[in-house]
Amino acid sequence: MNAKLRINRFVIFFLFLFLTVYSFACDLDGHFNFNVSDDNDEILYAGCYDAINMGPHIIEYILTKERLEGDRVTRPYAMFTQNRDGGILMELLAEHGYSLPHHRDFRHSGYDRGHMAPNADFNNTYENALLTFFIGNIWPQTPDVNRIEWLKTENETRKLALKYSFIRIIIIVDEFSEEKINEKISIPLCFKKRVYDLYTGNLIYEIDVYQRLLTGEDE
Repeated sequence: MNAKLRINRFVIFFLFLFLTVYSFACDLDGHFNFNVSDDNDEILYAGCYDAINMGPHIIEYILTKERLEGDRVTRPYAMFTQNRDGGILMELLAEHGYSLPHHRDFRHSGYDRGHMAPNADFNNTYENALLTFFIGNIWPQTPDVNRIEWLKTENETRKLALKYSFIRIIIIVDEFSEEKINEKISIPLCFKKRVYDLYTGNLIYEIDVYQRLLTGEDE
């Protein structure tokens, strides 16, 4: 069996595992499981959505060396919509009396719409990159955090994927300020990233990125 075939079978195995088993529980009040899948119904990333604070409590996905070394597309010029997952999360939230925010809710706030599952980890196709522009995949991030500090962690995880071939990335957001955007979207105080080698299950990278709230001068 050649190396490429072995890699593809390994990827298929772990994607199947990812399709059927979440590594986290989403059993808190006001929290709901969701996933975003490609045209082949393979999950690109999954999460636990915090409908109370209006953002993803957890985002999880697998990043492979093969994806990073293949063809790449430019970043889509796109808005964050409510239906990149086919509208399933939006309908689920509505059934329980919750709703998703809109792209426009972040305007003039001073905060960026910060991807948790980043576009650049899924830009092997335009369609996959576009699927990261899901309103359920973002949190308010200051420009310094989004464009510098958090970007550093994304670049580091891509280096790890090239080194280890298959990594599992988990992002956790569970600390918030009392301040909100438009009196509804909570502003995180910390973004936690944990990365595991899929071969061994070992934790190979962890970091907590803290952000300070914007002042009137910052905005």
